[in-house]
Amino acid sequence: MKIVLISHSNMAVGMKDTLNMIVGDDKNVLAFAAYINGSTTEIQKVKDLIENNQNEQFIVLTDLLGGSVNNEMMQLLENNKNIRLVTGMNLPLAMQLQLKAATTEKINDEELNQIINESKKALANVKNLLVEKRMNEDDQIL
Repeated sequence: MKIVLISHSNMAVGMKDTLNMIVGDDKNVLAFAAYINGSTTEIQKVKDLIENNQNEQFIVLTDLLGGSVNNEMMQLLENNKNIRLVTGMNLPLAMQLQLKAATTEKINDEELNQIINESKKALANVKNLLVEKRMNEDDQIL
């Protein structure tokens, strides 16, 4: 299983650098920076990679639903059974997928949905968390 991070500009490359720092470098995680100076070269590289490696599963993470990068990757879904496409990528999602890829060759839709749901839990308004924590501490004192 390969994880492909692809975004407008350098977000995906930065995320890969951060993954390398936290989890360690992994040849199964690839990053592509699309549309720098208007270039579509990186989009075509990902398309070629997926279309030319039908026996390999690819989990493609894009930055923005409805964005041009995601729309280009959606075209791959029609003729390629070896791709899963997730948009709204974030670091917790990429980390969990990288860890999963270390132990399995393929991931099914149910497992992918589970990982997506877990990564959503990493989104939080920290102020609300602190208020809730204080309220719980106050309750324990009484």
